[in-house]
Amino acid sequence: MILYNMPLFMVLAFLLLTLGVGLYASQRATTLREYAVGNKQFHTTTLVVTVLATSFGGGTLMRNVPKVHNIGIYFIAMLFAIAVGFWIKSCLVLRMRPFMEHLSMAETIGSLYGKWFRAIAALLGICFSIGIVAIQINVISAAIGMCVDSIDPRIITVLATLILIAYAMFGGIRAITLTDILQFATFTIIIPLLIRLVFVKTGKSFLDIILLLQKQEKFQFRNLFHLDKKLLKLVVESLGLACWFNPSAVQRVYMSSGPIQAHKVFLRVTLFSVIILACIVLMGLLVFVGDLTLPVTEIWPYILADMPPVYKGCVVISLLGMAMATADSSLHTAAIMFSHDMVESIRGIQVVSYVHQLRLAKYTALITGLLAMIVTVYYPNLFQLSHFVFNALIICFEATIAAPFILAILGFRGSLPTALIGMAIGALTALILKKWPQIDIGIGVGFLAMVANGLAMMAAHYLLPQPADKGWVGRDDQQKRMEQLIRAFKKYKKNIDLE
Repeated sequence: MILYNMPLFMVLAFLLLTLGVGLYASQRATTLREYAVGNKQFHTTTLVVTVLATSFGGGTLMRNVPKVHNIGIYFIAMLFAIAVGFWIKSCLVLRMRPFMEHLSMAETIGSLYGKWFRAIAALLGICFSIGIVAIQINVISAAIGMCVDSIDPRIITVLATLILIAYAMFGGIRAITLTDILQFATFTIIIPLLIRLVFVKTGKSFLDIILLLQKQEKFQFRNLFHLDKKLLKLVVESLGLACWFNPSAVQRVYMSSGPIQAHKVFLRVTLFSVIILACIVLMGLLVFVGDLTLPVTEIWPYILADMPPVYKGCVVISLLGMAMATADSSLHTAAIMFSHDMVESIRGIQVVSYVHQLRLAKYTALITGLLAMIVTVYYPNLFQLSHFVFNALIICFEATIAAPFILAILGFRGSLPTALIGMAIGALTALILKKWPQIDIGIGVGFLAMVANGLAMMAAHYLLPQPADKGWVGRDDQQKRMEQLIRAFKKYKKNIDLE
């Protein structure tokens, strides 16, 4: 009986450990800045881990393993665009020196386009965060439901959600960062074990697996280079993933001591993300080899079938850890955007009390978590919920906010009418593409809408009268010296490697 309930005991133990670490790491923040970004003296490794834990939620594993099995080489190629996206961000953050004292993406945009544009960006960011938290709650419920049948999974799901709300609400960024380390360490320890179990289940050697995959048409590399609609869709969706800006991941840039540390963080994240994505792809391939005809809904039951209870418990806490790590970061981001950006946009910067802002941030984390739980009631299916979030909230965010933010980093200083024209064109482009039944490019819609937004901003800037202080700004002396130092360091490291 004890062995039968082992997954439940392991889940409860992990939740209590997470709560203990979160509350132990809780800081008595006296200002919103301390609550939001800490002391900006985090170790680079700590920031790398928290970016990875934030970016790779439990849904990443649960959604993408079935898609690798079902779609094949096209999806595998698109998946690695995520790593390319981290590399792009590592280059962009070198130009973020003017914005490093900000607390959110919305504040950066608002510093250029005013308080109302800042409020719009914050509102969209909050909706985005609620959707991400809802996906992670759904993952928690699905994972517990697959492995723990001795108790209603909704009870454990509510408990896990309340725990992550508690330490995100009271502990601030310090508690979130340390729990992210615990949760990501759990994932990295357990995922190789899960791969090994799936490999054993196939009953084949590596050579047999390779020979089998070579015979499958949907895993042939030559299919990637056919000039057709599939290739066009692959390119557009890959660009959409590469140019996707998650507000929670960008929040880690503001936690860095400066652009150079942020650059190092995202370079290392690029490397480790390739390893994580390779593990996901390997699991999907092994499941395919084990059973070529599995429907998408039966893939995880197949993985967990005949698995010892202890191993099932390991799988659950691995998914649980990654889901909670992503959810708590999104809760924190939503709390900052509401208490900092929305309030200052409405009331004005000078009249806001930091004490009240800090209290409001904590209440916002609570309310955001509860709203996300309500969303999961209306969308209990993980794939339906993910489709809704990625095709509505994320596309909306990419279509309206991503272009002004990227252009700001690159040095463009536009006027408010220019930004509003770009936002309107981006949103209209996204709506047209979604309503056009012949076009099916998923998250690529967000990328095309973002490009339309940026082009509309450039057209409006150069065709309409603009204030004298608007336009492109060059790199300042500090940015030039910083880039020279980075080039010199790379050259020195190359010479050391050659020796």
